[in-house]
Amino acid sequence: MKKQFEQENIDNLLSELLAETPKEQLLFVDFSMAIATRIVRILEEKGLKQKDLAQMLGKTEPEISKWLSGTHNFTLRSLAKIESVLGESLFVVETPQSALAA
Repeated sequence: MKKQFEQENIDNLLSELLAETPKEQLLFVDFSMAIATRIVRILEEKGLKQKDLAQMLGKTEPEISKWLSGTHNFTLRSLAKIESVLGESLFVVETPQSALAA
């Protein structure tokens, strides 16, 4: 009975915290996790390890591990470099035709 009460308190607290979290923060976490998951899947499909990606990017393995934890704030430059070395799109974004023609 005490465990159930404790779990309900924890659930209520988590619900309150989630309700107070700004929407953009929740979206940031969702996007970060989705990008990290996509990179991990591409690595698995290609038979690559985090160590391989680190070497391809000129980064350390711990840095790549942090990136793939889902909490890293990727820059567009780092995402473009990852796409370039993996030869795969991480996500789809519509681009203006003028940018494609350049």
